[in-house]
Amino acid sequence: MGITTFRRPSARVAVVIIAVIAYFVLSFRIYDLADGLVEDVLAALLFVLLAVAVLQTWRLAVVVRSDGVLVRNSWRDQFLRWDDIQGIDHEQSRIQRVSILMNDGRVVQCEAMRGWATKDEPHAKALVQAVTERLAAREQQAG
Repeated sequence: MGITTFRRPSARVAVVIIAVIAYFVLSFRIYDLADGLVEDVLAALLFVLLAVAVLQTWRLAVVVRSDGVLVRNSWRDQFLRWDDIQGIDHEQSRIQRVSILMNDGRVVQCEAMRGWATKDEPHAKALVQAVTERLAAREQQAG
């Protein structure tokens, strides 16, 4: 079994569009309020902050590997070994959530799969199916 990466494409597109719009709107405000060096510094700072927001969203993913699951959340990556995973939970409402349930009682949120249920549900269902199949295959090998 190879490596499979799960992401929400809609989140990536939305963040890039919002960042571009925010940059232009806020940069015009900066040019109205400041001049010279202050204007340049504020514009550069705004660009860096928006770039960080885009990069943090871009890296969100859940990677299913043969040795476990790598959950890439905004500021922290967590590697979860198959032996430590009890199951996966897919909570569906207007905003869906996917969590990995651990044997020690912890719940690891998958930020990459949090989003509007109508647009992102197929990606979440594919992740739940992949993890469930891997857990079932491990149980059959053990039993």
